[in-house]
Amino acid sequence: MQSQPRPSGRTRMRVITNSFAVTRVPTVVLFQYDVISPTLKPDNPRRRSEIIDKMQLTNANIFPRRGMYDGKNIFYTIGYKVENMTIPVQLNKSDKTPYIVRLTNTTYIDSKCAFQPLTFFPSRFIDVHAYHYSTLNDMVSSNGRAYRQGGDQNQAAINALQLIVRQAANMRHGFPLQAKSFFTKDGAKELGGGLQAWRGYFQSVRPVLGRLLVNVDVTHSAVVKAGPLLDVAMEFCNFRDIRDLAALPTDPNPQRWLKLQRFLKGVLIKPGSQFAKWSKGRPIRALIPNAGGYEFHVNGQPTTVRQYFQQKYNFALRYSTVFGIQIGKDAVFPAEVCTITPGQLYKKKLSEDQTKSFVSLAVQKPHQRLGSIESAVSGDRQLLDYQQSDFLATAGMVISTRPLEVEGHVLTPPQVLFGGRQASPINNGAWNVMGRQFLTPKKIDKLMVLVCVDPSERQAVEYFTKALVGNLTKLGSYAGGAPYFHIANLQNMRKTLEEVHKMQPGFVLVILPASAAIPRRYIKFWSSVISGIPTQCRKGKYDSGKGLDQYCNNVALKMHAKYGGINSVVYAPIMDKLMGTMIIGCDVSHPAPGVNNRPSFASMVASVDRFASYWTSAIELQKPRQEIIEAIGPMFQTLLNAFVAFPENQGRCPHTVIVYRDGVSEGEYETVAAAEYDQIKRVLQSKEITRNTKVVFIIVTKRHHTRFFPERGAGDRSGNCPPGFVVEDQIVHSAIPDYYLLSHSGIIGTSRPSHYIVLRNDAQMTQQQLQELSFNLCHSYAAATRSVSIPTPVYYADLLCGHADYHFSPDEVANLDDDSSTNTSNQDFNLEQWQTVFKRGRSQKSLYFL
Repeated sequence: MQSQPRPSGRTRMRVITNSFAVTRVPTVVLFQYDVISPTLKPDNPRRRSEIIDKMQLTNANIFPRRGMYDGKNIFYTIGYKVENMTIPVQLNKSDKTPYIVRLTNTTYIDSKCAFQPLTFFPSRFIDVHAYHYSTLNDMVSSNGRAYRQGGDQNQAAINALQLIVRQAANMRHGFPLQAKSFFTKDGAKELGGGLQAWRGYFQSVRPVLGRLLVNVDVTHSAVVKAGPLLDVAMEFCNFRDIRDLAALPTDPNPQRWLKLQRFLKGVLIKPGSQFAKWSKGRPIRALIPNAGGYEFHVNGQPTTVRQYFQQKYNFALRYSTVFGIQIGKDAVFPAEVCTITPGQLYKKKLSEDQTKSFVSLAVQKPHQRLGSIESAVSGDRQLLDYQQSDFLATAGMVISTRPLEVEGHVLTPPQVLFGGRQASPINNGAWNVMGRQFLTPKKIDKLMVLVCVDPSERQAVEYFTKALVGNLTKLGSYAGGAPYFHIANLQNMRKTLEEVHKMQPGFVLVILPASAAIPRRYIKFWSSVISGIPTQCRKGKYDSGKGLDQYCNNVALKMHAKYGGINSVVYAPIMDKLMGTMIIGCDVSHPAPGVNNRPSFASMVASVDRFASYWTSAIELQKPRQEIIEAIGPMFQTLLNAFVAFPENQGRCPHTVIVYRDGVSEGEYETVAAAEYDQIKRVLQSKEITRNTKVVFIIVTKRHHTRFFPERGAGDRSGNCPPGFVVEDQIVHSAIPDYYLLSHSGIIGTSRPSHYIVLRNDAQMTQQQLQELSFNLCHSYAAATRSVSIPTPVYYADLLCGHADYHFSPDEVANLDDDSSTNTSNQDFNLEQWQTVFKRGRSQKSLYFL
């Protein structure tokens, strides 16, 4: 394919980042200790912090200056050393047995910030390892010697600095000592249902080329509303009468009572000070119906909670029939005497309305976000405590209060070519299909409309279908003829789909009601596994205004790609070098937090042509939360066979394989790359014809907090940097080639660049080539008319992981969920059971998972 030449070049652009330079590293010696408290369970960091605080307060002769504690097993003294010792700590006078803390000195950091080993005799109570750590100067030097030799030791060095930076702010705001973020209630937004949205601040020390930086970002979290427990429970249940709350455990609909139990379980509460003198809140273990009538024994005599509170505290319960809460093994308190302690982050799923309210707070324009960050660092309130922190002052560590300025470049966008080699102009990362036809149209024949909504909506459905067919026709992808409508039976989708299958439509457009998760599961399983007939589901309101035409074009893009047609291709000079190149996207998706009875999905999507427009895919199951793709070798072999079989390649293998790997955290870069790169290389070296194939392995991630803020007037309409902005030095890794690329246009809020880490580069591609290739691949996503935030193969791999759940029969997977619902760990997980019911799906070149 030929195209008009485009001018190449890069526009320089200077921006502000949300990073602050460390102008002086610690100037005193830090001594590190293993902290062991055998009498305390390790899953109670709040209590452990209380113990360490009390240990220092009651032993001021041993601890003249406050030390740093990570809430788990590591403790530091700043500028002085404590000998190995065992210290009893009694939190309250009523404690019968003191807690026992054992301190064992393991390493120290000298004035050059180098970790050194100490000679010691390990206690029989602990397993101690002494490490030799490279200097931080080595970690930020251009040769990256410490990175290549250090591993976990280097991370431990950085962790010490993280504690120095975070400790004061976390303690001041009441958050765990090792937490990356803290939150404040200033400007809190009500989410309803007993929740609020709080704004917070993230902090992280990062070694980059030539310096240490502190990355500071605004973050947000849902927080359980503090205050009287009864008030929060009433709000959660949307009750106005306390009698409704009392009757909830016996409600004919048990779901509301179960939801309240799930909501409150683990929430920290404190009874009134006249009932219990707790310094910290304690977690709710369970809800007890009719708390006043709950019976227990005192000195061998039966009594009730109502009687006990009357006799011991002279307190008459007002709402004795309302639930109570169980704390620990057997303590029960009436809900009316309890309050929820402030600042508890809510980790569970939000409702749809709560999510909308949350997003409205979380969205900040670039200049607003930067203002919030600068105010937290250097404002009057000193939220981050850089100027007042005794930990920073004692350690001699200084952090600049001015955000770092860096220089980047703006890449030239590629051309997006449609039918007749027409190039659609790209404006701020977006283009239009109006007046264009698909590049390689495949005409959709025998379109069926499966109607799953109320008959009263039939007219609106027909109006929408007519508009959609009109757009498909203009784009050159409709074979003609009127679509035929089929009414679904939502109560028996299996029978409905059997009827549809007999009619053998070419494509099924499914009109769903607003809530239709179960019917959609049946439809997608039928489409992906049983029939191979592509489907397009849509639901919601029918827009008959100006937006209908654009919406129909977007639906048409998806339908045509699922049907096997090519909407458009991307062209730029770098694409000329891709003849014989295979581009792969990989991803791993995991089950929800706390779920150990469902597998993780590993996906690979690969191009087979020079313009990266035809794709093939493979997917496998693996144990929950396993990050390394265990079967990447066989999966790659499958994709390689498809590449060789593609007519354009004439039986030839690729000379270069470029792998974009998503979903890897920073601490796993080398582990994942070594395991997966090695498997791919073994496949290539197993055959004579592929032994010279070069592999480029790139991690792509958006799980970071680096942001770029252009000067006012220098950004796009949203105030963000324009698409194509790239930074390749000043804030990058000292040892690994990496760059930040903002490939999409801002819509609302502050755009997040993607971070590309080049871990293997056998092909010796230049940074400029990799940047341009990555940027171009962000324009080839078939279902959009704007550049996306990550390269298309990574996007497709992510979608394939999400679609993989539809490869299970709805009935079979429900039974398997029930059978394995008692699993509590990965060790109990039976992967073979899931692999037995997992269906591979139809083999096709279309993007059916869009």
